[in-house]
Amino acid sequence: MTTPVKYPQPPVELVGAVEAFLYDCTPAEGCGVCTALIAELEEAKKADRWSAAYDAAAEVRNHPHEKGGRR
Repeated sequence: MTTPVKYPQPPVELVGAVEAFLYDCTPAEGCGVCTALIAELEEAKKADRWSAAYDAAAEVRNHPHEKGGRR
């Protein structure tokens, strides 16, 4: 049987995992909307505007594109 820890411990840091989950996105090739959103994402990251960066990344992920290259 294990003994529970009864004193505070340092926080666990998930280096890179949270950022990747929030801000990673793949723009569709040749899409002007996705290109503009990626520029907005990068600008927001440089300005430490994390809410705006998340919004831009989410829009890229959710931007509608037909599967198979047809529109």
